[in-house]
Amino acid sequence: MILSFLILTHLLGDFVLQPTKLVRWKMTSYKGTLVHSLVHFLIGLILLSPFIINGYVWLIGIIFTISLIHFFIDQAKISYDLKHDEKVKPFIIDQMLHLLAIMLVNFFLGKTQLILPESSFTLIYSDLNIINFFSFLVFAGSVIEIYNFQKKREKNAKAKLKFNKVEMIKRMLIFTMIYSVFTILGIYSYKFL
Repeated sequence: MILSFLILTHLLGDFVLQPTKLVRWKMTSYKGTLVHSLVHFLIGLILLSPFIINGYVWLIGIIFTISLIHFFIDQAKISYDLKHDEKVKPFIIDQMLHLLAIMLVNFFLGKTQLILPESSFTLIYSDLNIINFFSFLVFAGSVIEIYNFQKKREKNAKAKLKFNKVEMIKRMLIFTMIYSVFTILGIYSYKFL
């Protein structure tokens, strides 16, 4: 479960809550990258706050560690980005390194069980289907747009990031429909088995 929350934290921090001004600031000063990493830390605190409040205070250290690693990965990518015209491969490598860092932290946590007191909130909050749905929704909406932007930057260094909102909404709706169909099929097949 922690892995799903950490991935969602990363996707929100890197794609939803990273305005163009912050991207530009990161390219001119390490302070921008520091603020970006702080945003990741705060998102992690917010998403994992029900666990932290219920005694899993050590999660603050986990979130901090991932945010610190995020800072160094981003600084390395920015350093490379400023010296080279290639943009797509570094973007993919950057995202893979972030994912690898999250997976390594999750590996070291082992089979640690995070348990919350039962309530209607915690049943919804800790439902992996819902957490993963939001992660995939962010991916369908934002990550593909950023990938396309990186491809444009390889051809034109002065390309500006402009989200194609219609395409984003289409992808998100299509994903939602497909996800809903598979969820419903899963529920019905589970009932009949």
